[in-house]
Amino acid sequence: MSNSQLSQTQKLEQFLLNWKIDHFVFWIAYAWIYGFLFPLGVDLLSSFVIANGLLLFHAIVAYFNNDYLIPRLLLPRNYLLYIVSLSLAIISVCFPLSIVVHLVVVNEELQSLVWSDTFFLFLVINVLFTVISTMVLKLVKQWYKDQKMTTELRREQLQTELKFLKSQINPHFLFNSLNNLYALTLSKSDAAPEVVLRLSNILRYILYESGEGQVSIAKEMQHVNDYVAIERLRLGDAVKIDVDIDNDLTEEMVEPMLFLTLVENAFKHSEEVLPEKRYIRIHAKGLTDGFRFLIENSFNPSKKSMELGGIGLVNIKKRLNLIYPNNHDLKSSTSDGVYRVDLIINW
Repeated sequence: MSNSQLSQTQKLEQFLLNWKIDHFVFWIAYAWIYGFLFPLGVDLLSSFVIANGLLLFHAIVAYFNNDYLIPRLLLPRNYLLYIVSLSLAIISVCFPLSIVVHLVVVNEELQSLVWSDTFFLFLVINVLFTVISTMVLKLVKQWYKDQKMTTELRREQLQTELKFLKSQINPHFLFNSLNNLYALTLSKSDAAPEVVLRLSNILRYILYESGEGQVSIAKEMQHVNDYVAIERLRLGDAVKIDVDIDNDLTEEMVEPMLFLTLVENAFKHSEEVLPEKRYIRIHAKGLTDGFRFLIENSFNPSKKSMELGGIGLVNIKKRLNLIYPNNHDLKSSTSDGVYRVDLIINW
């Protein structure tokens, strides 16, 4: 649902809430049904008019029950007092109801039954049925409202957690990139201006585009290429970097900074390997119903495996569980001095 559609829905719900339109519709419909089932007038229209008058007494007890007895007695579990209070309220309106029926009903046979115990019991059951019906509707409505509020709170919590996780990623990424630039400036490398340009592209992406929500895979991969280009300029030809990114990627939207963080980790955790043995491979390919991102890097086997992923991998796992629950597969493994992360996201 779009933001405009959501806004219109919220406005409609607010209008109905302010003017109690749903209450009005309920009582009108209920009066028609009541008039049809209990035709006290000469025709359906007159029965409907009489039903409206009788249901006014029903409504008094129903609203007294919903707005006062339920919150003050039933919910606090004062069951005995609740039953006694509701019973007295029902009985108290049955007397004026009997008078009204006697006055408006033209059927002499029915008039003679008005003051009988049977008719009084009939009125009590009538009012009780209305009270129970409105109580059930109120509870269902409250349940729906609570569910909606719970969903909204979960959505807000999700957004808060995602913002927190992003705030961890960005400074981490910026720190490493500035270190790379610093190393180039120390060696007075001619590559430094190009690094600054590519780094500015990535920072623009982080600060502006990634903050607006999801981005296309193509855009995310574009900045992966920018980051790899920065590392190529810094490391030169000594390190083997193999990049295979599908050129025909779809415009499917993904959470930003997922793949870029994996690339950053790969370069970071291969630093302890000798340059001639250092190896990084990036493979990105669109699937029929998803996207696969595979990255491998050489590492020092003496380094503890739990340290390989670092804060970045832990962060990504949390984000994936929040955004793509049951719709992703993230695997990491080590073999022969190569650390491998394989991520598949299903649409």
